[in-house]
Amino acid sequence: MIRPLAGMARVGLRFQLAYRSDVIMSVVALVAQVFLLRMIWTALYGGREHDPQGLTLEALLAYLSLANLQAFATTPIIPRIAHFRIRTGMVFFDLSRPTGYLPQMAAFQAGHTAGGLLMLAPAVPVVLLVGTITPTEHPIGYAATLALGYVISVMMSLLICVIGFWTLETAAISMLYRLVSHFFAGTMVPLSFFPGALGVLADALPFKYMGYVPAAVYVGHLSGGQIGQAVAVEVGWIAALAALLWAMWRRAHRRVVIQGG
Repeated sequence: MIRPLAGMARVGLRFQLAYRSDVIMSVVALVAQVFLLRMIWTALYGGREHDPQGLTLEALLAYLSLANLQAFATTPIIPRIAHFRIRTGMVFFDLSRPTGYLPQMAAFQAGHTAGGLLMLAPAVPVVLLVGTITPTEHPIGYAATLALGYVISVMMSLLICVIGFWTLETAAISMLYRLVSHFFAGTMVPLSFFPGALGVLADALPFKYMGYVPAAVYVGHLSGGQIGQAVAVEVGWIAALAALLWAMWRRAHRRVVIQGG
């Protein structure tokens, strides 16, 4: 079972490398975005040392830079791949393999992410410099929350893949997902700035654990018991999403009709 999944991961990696020109332009856009965010937030702070939430400008810039790096590395590709294969009937070959469809898609995403990290590597020093990112005091907590947040991101992407068995067209769903997930992951604005009901809604959704929580742990906005609590909630979300995925998949694969069988 491991060898087929490793093969799918290699396919995901090759896919990323094959379209490296597009990836390189995305990296350039990422660096520009980090630079522009720095200019905007520096102006908004207007010389003040802290914001109303207690974040220094330096910590905020480091947070936003990390959040955007994380978002770039975890951008889901599998909904687009699954959509194409379902519409063209190529999903038959995926279902014929000895490994499950969902593990195949997850492995493809892992390989694609690995390729993205390779492309991203040259830009990291620039982002670290522009984003004023310094070593974190919570490396283990950051690594744990980031890894679990990535799993949540992959599982959310798998849900879109499964929905494709009903809708056949997932482009609009994927576009809406990217917008909502980036906003509620705190990629554009830290969730600590969200007012009232919007902040409550952000706390109730899984997106914050895909972006805000790891970055907040890195810059020290979350520490100690808060990190342990975040890890526990992430594990809970993974369990809940796994149960939902399994229930939906049991119904979704029955919609595949094979002529003659």
